[in-house]
Amino acid sequence: MGTYTLGEIASRVGGTVRGDAARTITGIKPLDQAGPGDLSFVAHPRYRREAAQSRAAGLLARPEETLPGQNLILVQNPYLALAEAMGLFYQLERPAPGVSPLAVLGEGTTIGREVSIGPGAIVGRRCVLADRAVVMPGVVLGDDVRIGEDTTLHPGVVVYARSVLGAKVIVHAGSVVGSDGFGYAEAGAVRAKIPQAGNVVIEDEVEIGACTTIDRATFGSTIIGRGTKIDNLVQVAHNVVIGPGSVLVAQSGIAGSTRLGASVIMAGQSGAAGHLEIGAGSVVGAKSAVLQDLPAGSFVIGHPAVDHRGWKKTQAVLRRLPDLLRRVARLESALTKAAGPARRRSGPKTARPKARRRSSRRAARG
Repeated sequence: MGTYTLGEIASRVGGTVRGDAARTITGIKPLDQAGPGDLSFVAHPRYRREAAQSRAAGLLARPEETLPGQNLILVQNPYLALAEAMGLFYQLERPAPGVSPLAVLGEGTTIGREVSIGPGAIVGRRCVLADRAVVMPGVVLGDDVRIGEDTTLHPGVVVYARSVLGAKVIVHAGSVVGSDGFGYAEAGAVRAKIPQAGNVVIEDEVEIGACTTIDRATFGSTIIGRGTKIDNLVQVAHNVVIGPGSVLVAQSGIAGSTRLGASVIMAGQSGAAGHLEIGAGSVVGAKSAVLQDLPAGSFVIGHPAVDHRGWKKTQAVLRRLPDLLRRVARLESALTKAAGPARRRSGPKTARPKARRRSSRRAARG
């Protein structure tokens, strides 16, 4: 962990210093823990008061922030700048290159330079591990798996046969890539398994969280586009195609053969039915269920998912529903009370015509 001045950090993150550019920084901490040698950040207006009182040596902040008395590095995106600054102070530990004597390598496997394979790892036949790939303890690779440069597979990852992972991919512990898709042909009460003959292709710079499952295609490939970020506990079914730069948050799920365009966001516990098209740049809100195609740029929420503006109006009405029901009940009660006297007044009126008719008949006889 090094030491840098605010000016040096600003140069690294593309910001400008307002204050003492020579102030020395030795680490990065949150606002409430930062001390005189630490850099911190303020990325939301709600933290301005805390930022103004922080003891930090400097703060990453947006250009519109003032914060008198604080040294600021002004950037358009404090979170992005924080990520870049953290790279100066915290280096992820990488296992030493080499193959553990407790690992098992299949015949015909090719290993590049500075590859690390941990104890208990099992690598199938004819696999290819490119330079600086890391296969941690307990990882299992099926036959004909290809792993790109600088890709890291954390402990317990399972990659089924013929799967292809690109460069700089990260797969966290317990995830499964390439398991059989959920495909069955029904004949009455019997379900015959359909062989899943395809594979999974994960493009460069994808990160996959812990205990996520990505199924192989029935035919062809299930594809995870470049730069996509997938959280823990996500399910991606067979023949799904996820466009580059997409985000799938925890417990979301995509059913078979659905295609996501570029930069789609599936929020936590959201899902999409099968054989759909979700347009580029769409956002699916938390706990929402997409049951029909979405055009590019959609923002939907609910079950079934609808445009977020209509959903918000509906929710506003639902909050008023108890009061509306009480008002309707009061109106019904008032109408019932008003109708009582009207019915009593109408009774004699119906009897009078009969009396007149009887009087007329007596006069005629007289």
